[in-house]
Amino acid sequence: MNLVNIAMSGLNANSVALSVTAQNVANINTPGYSRQQALMASVGGSVSDKLSAGMGVEVTSIRRVTDDFLVKQLWSTNSTASYASHYASSMSHLENTLGADGFSLSAGLDSLFAALNEATTKPESQPLRQQIINEAEALSRRFNALNDAMYSQHKDMHDQRNAAVSHANSLLNNIADINKQLMEAQGTGGSAAQLLDTRDMLIGELSKVMEIKTTEQSDGSLQVTLASGQPLIMGGEAGQLKAMPHSDDAYMADLYVEFGNQSFAVNDSVGGELGALNDYQVSVLKPNQVAINDMAKALADEVNAVLATGKDLNGDAGTPLFTYDPNNPADSLTITDIAAEELAFSSDGTPGNSDVLKDLIALSNKPVSVTGFGNVSLNDAFTAMVGETAIKSRQAAADYEAKAAMNKQALTQRNNVSAVSSNEEAGNLMMFANVHNANMKVISTANELFNSVLQLF
Repeated sequence: MNLVNIAMSGLNANSVALSVTAQNVANINTPGYSRQQALMASVGGSVSDKLSAGMGVEVTSIRRVTDDFLVKQLWSTNSTASYASHYASSMSHLENTLGADGFSLSAGLDSLFAALNEATTKPESQPLRQQIINEAEALSRRFNALNDAMYSQHKDMHDQRNAAVSHANSLLNNIADINKQLMEAQGTGGSAAQLLDTRDMLIGELSKVMEIKTTEQSDGSLQVTLASGQPLIMGGEAGQLKAMPHSDDAYMADLYVEFGNQSFAVNDSVGGELGALNDYQVSVLKPNQVAINDMAKALADEVNAVLATGKDLNGDAGTPLFTYDPNNPADSLTITDIAAEELAFSSDGTPGNSDVLKDLIALSNKPVSVTGFGNVSLNDAFTAMVGETAIKSRQAAADYEAKAAMNKQALTQRNNVSAVSSNEEAGNLMMFANVHNANMKVISTANELFNSVLQLF
């Protein structure tokens, strides 16, 4: 009987729909899962029978509910939010470093020049002279501690970049492998929903490391490139990122993409975590390291030059107080083994004469050349560095808040379309169960009618 066949088609179709709903409910807490939907179509009747209502229903496909635009928007905001997060974190670390009492060059300079001023009351005093040496040594320790802290962060940036490159390469290999599986699945007509969800999740992770562009291919694979165009994934083949250290600084590096036998230089910022690490190193950390070294060298050169014009308490020519070694980041500025009586504060060697000492004090306001800050006093240079860093840190924090909000909004928009809604699926369960039972009732009714007909004979 057509009645039974129609009911059976409805029974089978709604059984599939119930299975799809059950799969959705089971994955309601699965990250990256895209809900599925059974698409049904009416089965038409015979074109030669005008009284045929049709032959029931069939499930034409199981749709993976997704929106490519929203997914790509999520990947894009992943990149910008990751960049802003890592850049803001690095700026905050530097701000805290420069603001720490033990790293304050301004405090060290103030203490040294205060000791020099105090010595003018009695230039020949051994305790006052020793105090100057002590403050000079304390200032050199501040320079070295700050330089070492920046050097350590510089090395951390290098380590983080290597870890990010390794993570990106692993993701590229996994995405290319899924591309292969998707191409095979398309050829056999199998279900690809889980593979597509997994690929989207992996690309989402990759987008946090660097900004990418994707292009869907007719064979089911996804082509992935850097935003600047260098190829990362073509079908089932994956390229590999490589960080090449600079010859003059092993903790700085240039990025390359190696694909097959070709190597592509990456000259633009790659965005994401890698872009933030590189931009912070190049634009902030490295220039500040150079400026700190300029200040240390200027202090040593200026103080030693003034001392060379005088004579000490023994009548001997002045000797240096500081030694500067740019090749030793942790100990670049040190004091010599000069004794208190060897400080040359007088131009003629007279114990009470302090004309050279006054020249030393005048250095507190003498402009010196500091890269990135022009010709300014040492104190003003460090104050400007602290102030500039604080401003950049606040800007970076505000930028991160904005980018994180955009990323959260993009995730919400994606989830509104693709994520599982418990209320919606509960409604679907009731609806498909009721329709399933209704088709069972149709079969039962058809059987009763058939039995009634049989009883007529």
